[in-house]
Amino acid sequence: MRRGETGLFQRPRLAVALWLLAATLLPGMAQAETSKSGQAPVSGPTSVLMNADDLRYDESTGVVTARGNVELSQGERVLIADLVSYNRTTDTVTASGNVSLLEPSGEVLFSNYAVLENELKTGVIENLRVLLSDGSRIAANRAARTAGERKIMEKAVFSPCFLCLKDPTRAPLWQIKANKIIHHEARQDIEYRGAVLEMFGVPVFYSPYLVHPDPTVDRRSGLLAPTLGHSDELGFIYGQPYFMAINDSSDIEVEPIVYSREGLIVRSRFRHAFSNGRIDLQSTAGVLQNRSALNADDGVQASADLEGRFSLSDTWRTGFDFEQSSKRTYLSRFRLGNDEILTSRLFLEGFRARNYTSVNAYKFQGLRAGDDRRRQPTVLPQMLYSFVGEPDPYGGRFQFDASARSLTRETGADSRKISVTGGWSLPYYAPAGDVYTLTAAVQTDFHASNNPTGATISPASGDEEETARVFPQIGLNWRLPLVRTGAVASQIIEPVINFVAGPNGGNPDEIPNEDSQAFEFDDTNIFELNRFEGSDRVTSGARVDYGVKAALFDSAFGSSHAFIGQSYQVWGDSAFDSGSGLDDNLSDYVGRVQLAPADWLDLLFRFRLDKDSFRPRRSELGLRLQQPSYSILLDYVLLDEQISTVNFGNREQLDLSFNLRLNQFWSTSTRLVQDFSNAANSTRIASLGLAYNDECFAIGLEYERRDLRDADIEPEDRVTLRINFKHLGSVESF
Repeated sequence: MRRGETGLFQRPRLAVALWLLAATLLPGMAQAETSKSGQAPVSGPTSVLMNADDLRYDESTGVVTARGNVELSQGERVLIADLVSYNRTTDTVTASGNVSLLEPSGEVLFSNYAVLENELKTGVIENLRVLLSDGSRIAANRAARTAGERKIMEKAVFSPCFLCLKDPTRAPLWQIKANKIIHHEARQDIEYRGAVLEMFGVPVFYSPYLVHPDPTVDRRSGLLAPTLGHSDELGFIYGQPYFMAINDSSDIEVEPIVYSREGLIVRSRFRHAFSNGRIDLQSTAGVLQNRSALNADDGVQASADLEGRFSLSDTWRTGFDFEQSSKRTYLSRFRLGNDEILTSRLFLEGFRARNYTSVNAYKFQGLRAGDDRRRQPTVLPQMLYSFVGEPDPYGGRFQFDASARSLTRETGADSRKISVTGGWSLPYYAPAGDVYTLTAAVQTDFHASNNPTGATISPASGDEEETARVFPQIGLNWRLPLVRTGAVASQIIEPVINFVAGPNGGNPDEIPNEDSQAFEFDDTNIFELNRFEGSDRVTSGARVDYGVKAALFDSAFGSSHAFIGQSYQVWGDSAFDSGSGLDDNLSDYVGRVQLAPADWLDLLFRFRLDKDSFRPRRSELGLRLQQPSYSILLDYVLLDEQISTVNFGNREQLDLSFNLRLNQFWSTSTRLVQDFSNAANSTRIASLGLAYNDECFAIGLEYERRDLRDADIEPEDRVTLRINFKHLGSVESF
């Protein structure tokens, strides 16, 4: 390694310091006097500190000559060389032999010979080599430096790639050669005149003029790398994004995208940061020709996604979301978004001590097959308040929740609701170690609605029905944690019995079900007083829930958790739909198994088994296996059909992703989404990719097949090639 790169402030100095001051030089010092090694702060236009093995001063010429491990500091720059002469009169530094110049920006300039002045900011450097702050390199036969603002380099080459360790003379993976390279340090630009892009030493592209930001730039206005692609459905795709940094707190990106078979879409994103918040607007607008014979609604399509968040004080914050699409399949067909429901929201919420308050307004747009805009609700307003009290002298705790909601539709039921729930819970720890928790709650509701069943397809009736409900519940939970601790492992087994009692019924037809739909019976709600997520439906009657929890904590095999439970309806009618697992007195079995034997492995299995046949009615399996050389992600879900989700039928799907690192630079990936619903075995998504990635270059090739159908969305095959040159942006092609 070069001495100039390693010797800075590392060699001990054994000689005394020599102080050379412009106004106070020793009068008896002889011409061409020789000193022993030392340090010499020299005054002049700017003070210079010199450190060397040997220092000589010529009083008649005002030249200080330093030899051997020379270190010269002037201003914010440090010069290292074998031989340095400094002319105090002209403030000129001449350096030769293993010259290194350390810049305030973090750059390091290497050379064999340099003449510098003006605090080392201006001068001429021969055989220049520049190490930029991010590790990129520039080399030139000759360079002229102008006042620390720019370097003009002749017959130069730039590359961010590392040189081959076995053969440093081999050309890097890619480099740009030019007749002239100008590094505008003040403007933070690197400019090329007569530029040739080489890969593995072979010229592949020529440009008479080229410019890109230097590594110190975070954001800059200008053209970004284009988007190129091909789809057997959309044709050839070309998009050219442009980024504009408006100021320090605002920017905008605009990308026109041309589809050879469909038309033009303009995609944009505007961001602005305030002192107390931010806004983010993503929008698209397209002039398209739909070639589907079933749905030929040619014309203008558009979408908008606006998000805003603002902090009003330490307690209050507000925000809004606006999401809309002109057509149900527009976003997914052109891969502009994956959401199935677009949610527009305006909210105000506050957090203080044990209180939470929020006021919301919602508007929804469903993008799934069968969604009808006329039946999508508008919620204005929805108000929520929640309070959790401090423990009382007996250890009990009071909780209070209140909500109000007004909901309207173009077609279907309109409703208004006020709901108040007050509860109190008291834990008791018995001498034997078992824990009893007594909970009491009362839910009071007032509902007013027209057409509460929503059966008609016409606008809601003007005849309003009003009803009130008072629904008390009481629960007693018992659990007994049994713990055994060993030298390297601990085990916990905890039986749980939960008794809940309340009135029978409580769910009249006059109360529309808006916030308690698509109920799923699982391990998370088996012990809840009210198993429904919302307050429109209540869990009636008396029941007993029972289950067993188990856990293992081992120093060598990590942690494991398991649970299985069941419920029995002692008295009253079930409030749940057929197929929910709770429609009979004896419920299905629910449980989970979670394994985390190491940081690189997680497995979670949740299930619901039929109480008679033990057939899976709901299964969820998630697996993450992460190693340095490979990773596996697996998600499997089986959902049996219920009356509340009859429109969706039963679902069974496997999503498997596998990534393999072949070596330091090469990797491959694959993904498979398999649909097993209704005894089918069809591939919905399949992809295979191969990628190369190093410090200066990345390339990836991917094939993807999507067999998804919905209105004008047809199965699609796509091959994508992605190329990224560091500092030069990225190119995406087919």
